[in-house]
Amino acid sequence: MSVIRDKYKWNMLEAIGGQITEISDGFAKGHLPLSEQVMQPTGVFHAGAITVLADEVASAAIYGTHASDPNAQDKLFPYSVQISLNLLSNDPHGPLTAESKVVRRGRMTVVDTVVASSTGETAALMRSTHMMVDLSKKGPHKKG
Repeated sequence: MSVIRDKYKWNMLEAIGGQITEISDGFAKGHLPLSEQVMQPTGVFHAGAITVLADEVASAAIYGTHASDPNAQDKLFPYSVQISLNLLSNDPHGPLTAESKVVRRGRMTVVDTVVASSTGETAALMRSTHMMVDLSKKGPHKKG
């Protein structure tokens, strides 16, 4: 995981106290502890924090797919272009754990993510579509 971690920083997830804990080919896992930073006034996780966890773990699963290919590793990046997230429950204790699995690879890659509470109850289900962008070419991600 350290090679992948050196290539892509999980800035948003780390900024709210979470981390990616496992990456393999087409799979990733991460967690997010409950803190005031990610908490609603009611004392449970904010929906935005749950979405950040799910999206970052999904991106890690995709990025892990390309980690073994040195040519792809430095230039392909999974831009999220569609996210459908169903919030099913919440957790007043934490942490939340997310597991993502790539279900279709290609220029448009699809990932399923399950976010679970500390008791193992499903907190959220997400299906996301990611456009694989070649970072060596010009685009909205580059200036100039």
